[in-house]
Amino acid sequence: MQTFQVHSRIRPVWQRLSGRPVYIWGAGQQGRGMGRVLERQGVRLQGYLDSSPQLQGRSALGYPISRPETILQPPIPNGKPFVIVASFFFEKDIMARCRAAGLKAGLDFISYKDLKPFDYAIDISGACNLRCLSCPRATRSHRHPPAGFMTPGVFTQVLDKILDEDPLVGNLQLYQWGEPLLNPHLPEILGLANARGLPCALSSNLNSTSHLEPVIAAGPAWFRISVSGTGKDYERTHTGASWAKLLKNMETLAELRARLRPDMKTEVYYHLYRHNRDGSLDEVRRLCERFEFELHPVWAYLISLDDVLEYLEGGELTPQAAEASGMLALGLEQGMALARQEIRKKCLVDRCIHVNWNLTVSNCMMFFYPQDNIAATNFLETPLEEILTTRVKSSLCRRCRAQALHRYCNVYNTEQIEGAAA
Repeated sequence: MQTFQVHSRIRPVWQRLSGRPVYIWGAGQQGRGMGRVLERQGVRLQGYLDSSPQLQGRSALGYPISRPETILQPPIPNGKPFVIVASFFFEKDIMARCRAAGLKAGLDFISYKDLKPFDYAIDISGACNLRCLSCPRATRSHRHPPAGFMTPGVFTQVLDKILDEDPLVGNLQLYQWGEPLLNPHLPEILGLANARGLPCALSSNLNSTSHLEPVIAAGPAWFRISVSGTGKDYERTHTGASWAKLLKNMETLAELRARLRPDMKTEVYYHLYRHNRDGSLDEVRRLCERFEFELHPVWAYLISLDDVLEYLEGGELTPQAAEASGMLALGLEQGMALARQEIRKKCLVDRCIHVNWNLTVSNCMMFFYPQDNIAATNFLETPLEEILTTRVKSSLCRRCRAQALHRYCNVYNTEQIEGAAA
């Protein structure tokens, strides 16, 4: 019998799943965070489901990862399961599969978003060692936010406030615009979060690894490596990076993971341009097989949204952004045409609270420059409700939605683009 110490917001959900095998569909960042939420609420998890063959047969947070068919095809083992769908981009498709298997929405499966309303990104590093063509750090330095690093003391205060205002938070993203491995306090920061039951996600260009071993020993739950080709092609789009250094560091990471954190989800996020879709992708695929990393090819796009919004409103792209745009396999105009078809759909980052290293809070995590993008100057001194109210009134948000730009990132990250960009 499960013991419930349930937050009032989700008590009705627990009443529906009591006594049933509980699965989380999605063993990525959101799924692992949801697993910790269930643990803190005294709910016993049966395991994870995931469609990725690279994950099946492994474990996440100590729970087995299985093929979805193990519970979707009759006879369903151990009674009718309760499924929590924990996927940021593919929720709709997963829910359709649940319905097709005879599970009922609300009664037998729900979205993780129904249990925890907000996701948190804490940019512990306000600096990056690269100047990638598609990134705003490549240009307009006079508009950049200040550089610096969050300290463990400040991070502790941020954690305490988050958990006080939102006790159902499940995971933390410790990056957005900065390179987290540059923060010398990263191992201690990871330890502080893990002590509170909050698994953390890192994304890195893996070209700066002075303290990689203590970082991995500290236990990130999810580690993404950003790659955009091989050799000189990689060094062109990951401007300032070294392909030789990346290869060496990937090998080191694989060894550290096997020795220290075999449960750490490790993936290569491969940015597809026109020039790196064949031989380079095959080479990176072989590397991932060798190192037992997951490979996720995604269409490269211009980011942040500042430059794209200015362009859509009649401005010009910077020379660096224009160069990157000309290399896109799924061009800017084609991507925006697809986004406009979704203009009435929700913004996927409305639920994301983005705290910068210096405690400012962004209206939107997809915009880099601070101009018109500050919801609070000090996260610790500003109640969450006040932050949310300020964001709703943001002129930046209205301009973004008017251009359908709130759906721009989604169309580059979902499977439906595969056919459109072939």
